[in-house]
Amino acid sequence: MQKKRTKVGSICLYVFLIIVSLLFIFPIYYTLINSLRDVYSTPAILLPKGFHWENFKYAVTLIPFFKYLKNSIIIMGITLILSLPLNFLYGYALSRLDAPGKGVLFMIVLSQLMIPAFALQIPQYILFSNLGFQDTYWIWVAMGIGGNSYQIFLYRQYLQSMPKAIEEAAIIDGCSVFQLIIKVIAPLCKPVMAISFFNSFTSTWGDYMTPYMYLSKENYPLIMALFSVDYSFPSNPSFKLIPVVNAATILLMLPVFVVFFLCQKQLVEGVSFSGVKG
Repeated sequence: MQKKRTKVGSICLYVFLIIVSLLFIFPIYYTLINSLRDVYSTPAILLPKGFHWENFKYAVTLIPFFKYLKNSIIIMGITLILSLPLNFLYGYALSRLDAPGKGVLFMIVLSQLMIPAFALQIPQYILFSNLGFQDTYWIWVAMGIGGNSYQIFLYRQYLQSMPKAIEEAAIIDGCSVFQLIIKVIAPLCKPVMAISFFNSFTSTWGDYMTPYMYLSKENYPLIMALFSVDYSFPSNPSFKLIPVVNAATILLMLPVFVVFFLCQKQLVEGVSFSGVKG
């Protein structure tokens, strides 16, 4: 009887998980199917009626697609180059270094996690405007140097649970502080680094509010172009090409899928490690 109940419970769990998975997959399926319908068709479809791959060509030719993509890559590069090493170092400092006021600094980091992001937008906008950062990429430089509270918290909690005997052994073997961080601590933090990398990538790639607040249309990243630029043929500018918009959306999602599949193993390890050790 117990085995039968366990089997029934497992079946119900799998059915529930399949339903939830379909709910998550449906928006991607809907966007993909409607990106392949005829460019002049107006009603949306749920089942494919032909595959018009030329919509993807229109998506990159009807607007300066690659100019907006270049802007996205610049913003992404600034964010990743600064946030990945600095958040790690901030977390290491809060976890391993002894300094007066360290506990207060950590409480400030925790308090930032409790404040909704939109509540910080107005004071942040005033600050960056007074610094003359409007319509420049210095905004992302400043945010990268300032660090990400969530990622600092992850690093700090992960390093806090790491035995100090590892560092003591490395120091006895003659490691300097720099060698200790690069050759010993950083390799042990690869699972958390994967989470940090993926979090930084997705949040920056999909962020349309920050560019909308600070950048002119000339410097928009790709995601803002899809929100602000209308897809239409020059011969008929009043007719909006919704299938081409869907095709551009698929192209916008592709980098996220690629990064996820490349980092999938490390992400799973990172989630399991952070769940156990955090």
